[in-house]
Amino acid sequence: MRFMLRHRHDASECAVAYAAWRGFESPLRRESTLATCAVPAGPDGPEHLLMWTVEAPSVEEALAQLPPWLAARAEARPVAEVLIP
Repeated sequence: MRFMLRHRHDASECAVAYAAWRGFESPLRRESTLATCAVPAGPDGPEHLLMWTVEAPSVEEALAQLPPWLAARAEARPVAEVLIP
């Protein structure tokens, strides 16, 4: 099953979000992902998100691919590819 993981943190927590990966083994580590941290703030202020698409048998196993600090602040949603007409 495919899941979209979306982790949200405050701007002051960016360093913690990246440091949480130290010493944590995961297939996501050292791979590219999407993030809003480096994007200039929009009219509603900065929203700091990190997002991954992962394969896992369950929500719990999808979130287990994230370090505990990130997983505790993340949501996992089942997703599937669709063709846009």
